[in-house]
Amino acid sequence: MDLRTFQTTLHEGVEKERSLRWAEAADLYSELAKASSDPAMRALARLRQGNALMELRRWDDARKAFDEGLHDAKESGDLGVVAQALLAAGVFAANRDDPKRAEAFLLDALDRFHRKDDRAHLQGRGWAFLNLASLYGKTGRLDLAFVTFTKAQDVLGAAQDWAGVAAAWEAQAQLRRAIHDEDRWREDLAEAIVFYDREGMTAKASRLRGLLGKKVV
Repeated sequence: MDLRTFQTTLHEGVEKERSLRWAEAADLYSELAKASSDPAMRALARLRQGNALMELRRWDDARKAFDEGLHDAKESGDLGVVAQALLAAGVFAANRDDPKRAEAFLLDALDRFHRKDDRAHLQGRGWAFLNLASLYGKTGRLDLAFVTFTKAQDVLGAAQDWAGVAAAWEAQAQLRRAIHDEDRWREDLAEAIVFYDREGMTAKASRLRGLLGKKVV
């Protein structure tokens, strides 16, 4: 498979994710990985497949996809792809209530994403900050969590990754809601909706509007 075909197919999968069609996205990424002879391409497809499977709460399948993705990433020798695989491993560990391993993976990924300043590394840096912030919140380090959320929003904004900025505001809103900061979680969720709308992610924006009840955004 040539790079252009791979990128086009990967984009189709991302569009399915943006429409919350997770099962379709997971199946597409699985077929894409099988069709890819290049280890870096296989790694990227496997990592996105793992993410979709996590959304479906198919944990064993997600772990398998991430393990295969990390193996392919290391085989490729592409430092950026390895960093993305470590980021994915950190997200998986966090979702499986293994904060120590999650933090180790995420900090390793963050260090690698700092080695270049192109858009891909900037995006990776922002997502690493976002997931670290969520982890800090879950483990009770609230001040560090909010500082890190701000870093995530700033870095993802600099990368013009508006879906990432929205996700950072949404995650911050979830933390504020968890600590019963009723007014400010709604404000943060409203910010998330603005950026999801800006990115054209109408399904996601509509779902979040439902959480705000009768409040107008």
